Amino acid sequence: MAKVVILGGGVAGLTVAHALAEKGVESTVVSLHDYYISGPSRPLILSGEQSVDRITRGYNFLPKEIKVTYGRVEEVDFANRKVKLANKRELDYDYLVVALGLRYAYDAIKIEDHVFNVYDLGKVFDLKHLVWNITEGTIVVNAPKQPYRCAPAPGETVMTIDMILRHRGVRDKVKLIFVDGNEKPQPPVIADVWLKLFEEAGIEYYLNKQITEVTKEGVVLDDGTQIKADYKVILPPNKPVLFDSWLEVRGPKDLRLKDYDDVFAVGDIAKLPFPKNAEIATQSALNAAAKLMEELGVGGGNYVDYKFSGWAYAGNLKGELKTLSVQFSLDFSEGKPKGSKDPEPKEEYTKRKDAWEQAMLKKLFGY
Repeated sequence: MAKVVILGGGVAGLTVAHALAEKGVESTVVSLHDYYISGPSRPLILSGEQSVDRITRGYNFLPKEIKVTYGRVEEVDFANRKVKLANKRELDYDYLVVALGLRYAYDAIKIEDHVFNVYDLGKVFDLKHLVWNITEGTIVVNAPKQPYRCAPAPGETVMTIDMILRHRGVRDKVKLIFVDGNEKPQPPVIADVWLKLFEEAGIEYYLNKQITEVTKEGVVLDDGTQIKADYKVILPPNKPVLFDSWLEVRGPKDLRLKDYDDVFAVGDIAKLPFPKNAEIATQSALNAAAKLMEELGVGGGNYVDYKFSGWAYAGNLKGELKTLSVQFSLDFSEGKPKGSKDPEPKEEYTKRKDAWEQAMLKKLFGY
């Protein structure tokens, strides 16, 4: 039986492993940690509407065909079909699936002060402490230039902070500033919704500006503008794990590397003309699995189009700790993306996003 090694135990990696397991094909998944923490609902950790235990899973309830080993991948030798781990172990393979995801490149910004965000676990709890205790000052929140994981997340973060401050009765004493490295708030299909929300919430915003420096006094933009801020909620540029650039694949439905028939790249680490999120990660993984099944002679051919519905947390301008959300959809099946949305924030959409995330975790991890 062919040796299939999957680097990464997140959404993309496990989706490939499950698809192969359904055909009786064994795989070895290499995960950095013995747990996985889901990302889509992390902004709601700030408001207490989400808890870490609800979005954390381990790897003990996977199908028997999926073997998991733990360690940091240090090198991949494509020519000799070897993966080198930090503990000096080596894995050889017949087929390799690279699903290592991305990293937050704090080294890409000059940082001279504390930063917060909803991506790194320690920083999200520090941010939660801040927004529940601050009485006055200025908070700046940023979105880097695309590509970055989960397009709505920065906007969701600033609107969640706004909601909490309103709930506490201190919103008029805390200034909120949003800096977006893109021409429009992301994703573009709901850009007008974001701008309307920012204006209604009294959030000052800068578009098409990137933060290049975090100082004690505030932040510096790429055009030299200095913004005074007491607290900085920073999402740095996103870059691929291990590699210098996003991995070039042959196409959206042929996820093999251009120079290697036996290596696939899926999820965030693959260079694709789509957003980086859990839905796209899943669809790229299903397409890679379909091609790999063909190679293994166990079926395949069930390729999927890239399209999805999503939800963006919109806070709550009444200050009630009941987050409202906007629903949108994007369809890339015909090349140029087609988008639609319901611009009216609703609590029902927040519930749908939670149900979707929980269903995804159950499918991947067994509960």
